[in-house]
Amino acid sequence: MNLKTILRTIIAACMILAACSSFTLAATSEVRPTVTLNYETEPEAFMPGDTGTITVVLQNMASGGVYITEDDETLSMNAYIASATIGGNNDFEILDNGYHNIGLLGPQDTIKLSFNVKAKDSASIGTHFLNLQLVGGSNMYDLNYRIPVKVDDRDLKLIVSSLPSTLMNEVSSVGVEVINRRPNDVTSVIVSPAGEGMIFTPSEFFIGAIPAGNRSTATFTLNTMQCDLERSNVSFAVSYFNGDNFHNAGETTRDVRIIDQHSLILTSLETERTGNTYTFSGDLNNFGTTDAKNVIVSVRGSEFIKPVQPYAKYFIGTLEADDFSSFELSAQMLSGNISSIPVLIEFRDPDNDYISIVENIEIDSSGFVSSNSDNKSPVAPGAVAGVFAIAIVALITYSWKKRKQQEDGVQEEDVEPYIE
Repeated sequence: MNLKTILRTIIAACMILAACSSFTLAATSEVRPTVTLNYETEPEAFMPGDTGTITVVLQNMASGGVYITEDDETLSMNAYIASATIGGNNDFEILDNGYHNIGLLGPQDTIKLSFNVKAKDSASIGTHFLNLQLVGGSNMYDLNYRIPVKVDDRDLKLIVSSLPSTLMNEVSSVGVEVINRRPNDVTSVIVSPAGEGMIFTPSEFFIGAIPAGNRSTATFTLNTMQCDLERSNVSFAVSYFNGDNFHNAGETTRDVRIIDQHSLILTSLETERTGNTYTFSGDLNNFGTTDAKNVIVSVRGSEFIKPVQPYAKYFIGTLEADDFSSFELSAQMLSGNISSIPVLIEFRDPDNDYISIVENIEIDSSGFVSSNSDNKSPVAPGAVAGVFAIAIVALITYSWKKRKQQEDGVQEEDVEPYIE
């Protein structure tokens, strides 16, 4: 063997030893636990001034046992975390001091770390990055991670979808659309109505959660039966929670005109009289926008007006909007000084609230019999007119006949007798 061959052999052996040595070092240095990081923010999008939490989830992705053997060396697969902190900036304030001496995180184990933060009142709109710093120990590296946090000042919007500009003394239905323009869900949404001299049912409407970019409808029954104002303002306000933060979205106001007119009216009235008992018939019309339920029509009794059978009360039932129903009532007049008869209209609105209306039927009281008169039946106005007409015709006939007779007598006196 010559010198060249010997040198080649020595060089090859050195290269093999170097390769083996490099493999062992690499294997020893690279066997360590792998930690993954996930995060979530609540709320998903802050409004300026909101407080919330950033929750960081750490998981040791190592599988198998806690200890493994590599090249006759026993290695721990535990991940040791010394501390975890989040740093603030010009837009966010960190309300916690962070975590220290967290400890070991075994294979497949997870740990949640929550940090309380606040978006400053002057926080700018957009995405901000907060720096998360994890300090590892033993065989775990340190980790710096930037967590994005959104700030969005968009609010909920109210749209009054079905409130007429002119109302009567009636019960109507009002619809309000609540639109969530935010990029995240909102919860505990409540719509509150208000109006002077008006009654809303319900007094507040609970919607609950509205997903991002969606809308919900709040429906109210509006009672203006007792409202005596010519004009009034109707307002609607909405409140909600963004995360744990309470917000008012402001008010939406509408100006409405109120007419002194009920939605249930009497038409086609007819009257029949027998003695001092009157029978009224006609139609009850509903020209409102909601149905009237359990409708009852009756004569409102008093000292001088007594409802009598068979029609002291008349039950109609449900009277739908833009519909009518016939009725008939009977009453006895106990005085001759009655000029109108009060008719009581009772019903329930769509929310089953009791409502009553009084309409007066004007009458001619000249022919009424007082409670102190005898038992003779009075002459009806039609009969009086008929007798009066017959008397006039008889008088004219008598005068004509008498005049005729007088004319015939004069003619007979003027003729001379014939004598042969």
